[in-house]
Amino acid sequence: MSTKNKKAAGGNGVAPKQTRQQSHDSQDYSSFKTVLFYCMLIVFLPVLTFFVLKGFVLDQFLDISEVKVNIASAVGAVVALHIALGLYIYRAYFGAPGSKGSKTD
Repeated sequence: MSTKNKKAAGGNGVAPKQTRQQSHDSQDYSSFKTVLFYCMLIVFLPVLTFFVLKGFVLDQFLDISEVKVNIASAVGAVVALHIALGLYIYRAYFGAPGSKGSKTD
């Protein structure tokens, strides 16, 4: 009778359905971390770039008008945004190394 129960449970005492669920949860958590990282990068990198360029680089070292400083900082923020979006699209298109999904039914 105990041998029959072990065979039904997969032989190692852990139900296969439970291990598949844990695997799916792990993949979901990994995907969530990746998306959260890129969302934060897309939101905060341009803002930080704008204020770093404006406050520390352009105002301190260059003697140009405030309007030109703001324009140059905005251009830098747009470039930073495009870099962050490009990184996200690259990661989404090519995927992470070792993350080739295998379909299981």
